[in-house]
Amino acid sequence: MNTTESRLTPAEQSKRNDLASRKPYVAAKLARISEMEERGEISPIIRLEKSYLCNFQCSHCSAEYYMDRHLDKVLKVVDNRRKMDMEDVRRLSREADELGLARFVITGGEPLVMKDFDAVVAAIDPEKHYIVTDSNGWFLDLKRAQHLKKIGVEKVQLSLDSIVEEQHDRFRNKPGSWKRVMRAVDASLEAGLNLLLSTVLLRGGASTPEFRELCRFATEHNVALYVSYAKPTGSCSEHPEFVIDKHDADTLRELEKEYKVFTHMTPSYGSFKGCITMKGIITVTSTMEVTPCPYIDMSLGNLRETPLKEILDRGMRNPWIGPHRPDCIIGEDTHFINWHARQTQDAKFLPLPWGEGFSEHDTLAGTEVIASQDNAALFDEHGRCLPAANETAAERETRRYFTCQQPAIDYPAIHERITARLGGALAASAFEHRVKAILSRLADNPLTSSLLAGVYAPFFLPRALHTDIGQALDEKYLPAVGNAFIEHFPDYAFTNQHKSSLSGKLSVAENSRHQILIDALKQDDVVGIYFPCLSGYSLPAARRQAQILPPEFLLSGGFDTCAALIGNPELLFRKEAYPPLLWLAALDAEQENVGYHFEAYGYNLTFNRRAHLGLAAEYWASGLTVLG
Repeated sequence: MNTTESRLTPAEQSKRNDLASRKPYVAAKLARISEMEERGEISPIIRLEKSYLCNFQCSHCSAEYYMDRHLDKVLKVVDNRRKMDMEDVRRLSREADELGLARFVITGGEPLVMKDFDAVVAAIDPEKHYIVTDSNGWFLDLKRAQHLKKIGVEKVQLSLDSIVEEQHDRFRNKPGSWKRVMRAVDASLEAGLNLLLSTVLLRGGASTPEFRELCRFATEHNVALYVSYAKPTGSCSEHPEFVIDKHDADTLRELEKEYKVFTHMTPSYGSFKGCITMKGIITVTSTMEVTPCPYIDMSLGNLRETPLKEILDRGMRNPWIGPHRPDCIIGEDTHFINWHARQTQDAKFLPLPWGEGFSEHDTLAGTEVIASQDNAALFDEHGRCLPAANETAAERETRRYFTCQQPAIDYPAIHERITARLGGALAASAFEHRVKAILSRLADNPLTSSLLAGVYAPFFLPRALHTDIGQALDEKYLPAVGNAFIEHFPDYAFTNQHKSSLSGKLSVAENSRHQILIDALKQDDVVGIYFPCLSGYSLPAARRQAQILPPEFLLSGGFDTCAALIGNPELLFRKEAYPPLLWLAALDAEQENVGYHFEAYGYNLTFNRRAHLGLAAEYWASGLTVLG
């Protein structure tokens, strides 16, 4: 049994077995998704927006500005762009199948008003793809649900915005819609369709009793509740007060521990993609444009002009949306939201074509380049290590959007936490003296003094001889990180998302200088400072950068990063903003282009493995260690 299968509940495994008996080809493709992600390949769900016809006009609708009624009544224009036909759908199905993609969602608008809905299902081919439809539930009675099952639809996603009838009907601007969607819930279950409920979260909503009651309703009915954040696009652009903040997102992450509720950032079966934009979902509009998310009105290419694979590769290269980020870029990142609004504000026909919104020349638009006033300095005025002039695999610009929390430098407390979990006989006074000597040395050097303007975490490591780095992390250091974090933050959790053994999988990367720390650890206690200053670097770039720095700078690996987190548990704990992911950059993994890392998930701390593919992302950071 593979890792994903081992994490399935009996009910989930039963559903997969049933699918395998009916549609073995589809089931096999679904089973391979985790293998693709392990290799760094992406397997997005394809949302197909063939029609925008809808019998509702919801306050938060992101598709309203695509609809003929909006173009006709509001903008008074006619859309003459060529629309998707069945041959387009069949061609897309073939391209997706060749890439191993397995999932389609027929959406809109309201899909069940489409006269050619059955033909669309057939064109996608339910023997090759797992087909889902979303719906407001108005037309979904038992007869229609049974028909959907018969023609090959496997799952229905029903919109339910409140367990309170009046609230749901008011938000949907449709009296009677709550009763209809409740009927659709019963009909879907009776027809044997897999069912998912979806709801839109508004600012402050996650903390309300009504939302918790909705979560409880879904859980008690053994149905998952998918929560979509209100995004400032479409009709919702007229309601900026709907847009959530990080507190809402983190409150929801805590509710995931108690209820069957999830968002597009929720880890599933060990897969931690962060925001699934491009990585887990794309939208194909009625004019065959591909957008990286249902709420971003800028295309990455048109499928009549550009193959699907090339469009997916474009998205992964884009500095805004690929390869990884922990927040909802169009729902939380005000820099991107404002840039997106400026790009699209005068557009009548959405999405903006490739080259008019997104392009190959994209940078983190509207951001300030932070550079040192002293061209000889190695670090900028905020302590970030400045990339070498010829380094292309590191972000040249930084907006300091993802930064660590500076921990309180309480030497006795740091010493006590590490001693309690790792042992050692180093005196607290000696630890403090040696750290201050490192700080003094760095401060006195004009090349390195600005490093101290950034975040740093003192640590020590008791003398140890470890013949297997991975085994030592498994048995000693990772449990110690978890214990220190939970003791410091008893309301939250540490999760090792990587469930298999690390034994035999990790080694010191060549030219990382990390072997100096390993050798020193064999001889005596090691005292050092961890600096998460290689922000926006790919792992290969971080390793190249370490080679050109003065010899005292070592690329951080497993033991020093763990000790920094044990002594300073708040390093990746931020309530008002997002901290970066921290790579164990000095360690080679068992596969090329794969690495291990620590990452915050809301207020919780996680450890995991992922493919990095040598790419840079503004969310990624690696550390430098200085010993003393």
